[in-house]
Amino acid sequence: TWFLTMVLQDFAPLCQRSGEEELAQELLAQGEKYLAAAQAAWDGNWYRRGYYDDGTPLGSRESDQCQIDSIAQSFSVLPQRADRERADRAVSAALTRLFDRERGVVRLFAPSFDMEGSQDPGYIKSYPPGVRENGGQYTHAACWAVAALHQLGQDGRAWELASALLPIRHAATRQLALRYRVEPY
Repeated sequence: TWFLTMVLQDFAPLCQRSGEEELAQELLAQGEKYLAAAQAAWDGNWYRRGYYDDGTPLGSRESDQCQIDSIAQSFSVLPQRADRERADRAVSAALTRLFDRERGVVRLFAPSFDMEGSQDPGYIKSYPPGVRENGGQYTHAACWAVAALHQLGQDGRAWELASALLPIRHAATRQLALRYRVEPY
């Protein structure tokens, strides 16, 4: 929803330049509806990732698994007119919970799904806990966190996170290289 809002906001001016004013206004109006829906997913300190078919929140402080998700928090910063104060809180909460400075890993979400959980999030539960999409590092999501920090004017934190992701940092010694060579890093 955050991403679609941003795309609609960015695409509308292109429509205007092409003489498609009515379409531009439709896109902006739809973007406002999506923005309101995304912001309604506020969970107190961060945004929910989504909802299961039965309406149960995913990425909620009340969840046993996947309480906080990196992508939802990072994208909350990017659309125009997003609540910057909440976005700042959400990104900070995500990085506090998901950035393992010692290992230079930014997890996609935490805690991971396991076989004991009552909800079925789909294929991600098929990965072992902490691997790939099941709460491991998903590097494109970590890069969005860097972009979010930059948009929030926190370039020092953005650089710290970007530096941690660099493969050269994970292979600086033989021991580090042997650990980093395969997933889950």
